[in-house]
Amino acid sequence: MNKPARFGLIGLGWRGEMYLRLARQLPQWFEPAGIAVRDPDKYRAAAAEWGLPLFRTPRELARECDFLVAAVSKSSAPDLLAQLAASGIPVLAETPPATDEAGLRQMAALAALHPRIQVAEQYPLQPHHAARTALIASGTVGEVRHVQVSAGHGYHGIALIRRWLGVADERCRIVAQRFEHPVLEVPVRGRSVTDKVETELQDIALLSFEGGQSAVFDFTRSQYFSPLRQNRILIRGSHGEIRDNEVTRSLGGGAFEALTIRRIQDGMEGSLAPASLRELRAGGKHLYKNLFYPAPLSDEELAMAEALRAMGEYMQTGKSFYSLKEALDDLRLSLAMDSAIASGSTVVSM
Repeated sequence: MNKPARFGLIGLGWRGEMYLRLARQLPQWFEPAGIAVRDPDKYRAAAAEWGLPLFRTPRELARECDFLVAAVSKSSAPDLLAQLAASGIPVLAETPPATDEAGLRQMAALAALHPRIQVAEQYPLQPHHAARTALIASGTVGEVRHVQVSAGHGYHGIALIRRWLGVADERCRIVAQRFEHPVLEVPVRGRSVTDKVETELQDIALLSFEGGQSAVFDFTRSQYFSPLRQNRILIRGSHGEIRDNEVTRSLGGGAFEALTIRRIQDGMEGSLAPASLRELRAGGKHLYKNLFYPAPLSDEELAMAEALRAMGEYMQTGKSFYSLKEALDDLRLSLAMDSAIASGSTVVSM
């Protein structure tokens, strides 16, 4: 690692403050230069708590850092990214880069110009998802042609599906439906709950890709906060499969073995070390190493830190890790899935 990646933050909402907390916990990796907001007077006290200067425009802030992190509202993102690209300012954009077909077209035209924009799609960077990706890349389960993903809404789930199937921007046929189910009140972001029953929405979609790969998308937002709703992953390959953290693979000659993706974590069972993930492994395979050990970070925070780190590397080497075009490919499928739900008809995404 060289000097810390110096970034400027646009916006100071919930997600923006997560980036600042990461920088505070990982000063050897990241250094915030300041915050750009539309109304500096409104955020002056908050910025003072972080010890950071406020800037009236992103362009002014960009002079003080290596790149900007755009953590603004979804509706503001397309115009902001277009303005930054026109000025040649490198930016790490929060997801999604657009929210509708008009924004998608606007961003597609921008992506064709190859701007210095990367998107902070954190789901493939989360430790267990990254470990599954490593298993697929190693050939452990052979050729993967079918996945079932219940781990993130919309474009997040699609990002995992496309990565694990290895599909690009090919045609996809989508059949989808939304269901309503009862669930005990969900403790969203730590709110107090009672035993009241509320309604959750569950989206289920079948995706059939032109190359013959297929996927099932299944998600309800209760999974983000309720212990009553767990994530589920199934990755089926020609020589084995991954079911959540359980792996079955062929050894040849009719023999097979079962492996478990194990979490090697400090701060448990009486350990006085920080509660920090060291690595993930399955049998003798090292699948994921935490570069930010021993900082006590959640898996979500580790993924966000990796996106920041990768952006710093992108600035030095030009190595893309999740381009605007890739993000738009995922968003296009996500919007097509929404259209299939709304219309009740089969939708073909080009």
